Amino acid sequence: MKVLLATTNTAKIARLRKLMKETTVEFFMPTDLDLPVCEIEEGSDIAQNARAKALAYLGQTDFPILGMDSAFVIPGVELDPAKVKRNALVDREESSMTREEIARAILDFYCALVTEHGGRLPAYWEEVLALVFSNGTIKEARAKRPVILTTEIHGEVNPYFPLRSLYIVGATGKYVCEQSPEEEAMELRPIREALRELFGE
Repeated sequence: MKVLLATTNTAKIARLRKLMKETTVEFFMPTDLDLPVCEIEEGSDIAQNARAKALAYLGQTDFPILGMDSAFVIPGVELDPAKVKRNALVDREESSMTREEIARAILDFYCALVTEHGGRLPAYWEEVLALVFSNGTIKEARAKRPVILTTEIHGEVNPYFPLRSLYIVGATGKYVCEQSPEEEAMELRPIREALRELFGE
């Protein structure tokens, strides 16, 4: 099955391709299909955001369209979990910053937040995946991945996933950079299971 992924984030598509490499699902970005990139204004409801991302491409391809959005939830801390970048950037203009500068701002913000709360904070990623078919039918799945947020940066910072260098993975008890490929698969199993639920693979 060929699927349009409603994003231009190359790290996200690489992750999904890796997670589904032993299936018949093939992911494509809009640029792979010469489609104009559709931007949406994201709110605080990640399910609504995921649906809106996919629906923005409805009618432009016969492929099913996968929209995704995530929230980084820190229980007891008053932040909008759907706005990881915006929480960190506050009034700074994202369009004038490089991806590396944005990643640094995110790390600085969350390091300071954890320091204020004693050095470690339990948190979790919540992902919503919305698969939109050409007839407008929508199928959804969710994934949840617990982590322990720390103040120590471990390993090389991935500018597409900067927080991954800042937390201990709940499923393995290790920093991301310390995980074996098998342990990383264990960490990302909830996303893979959500994908399997959507695609029946």
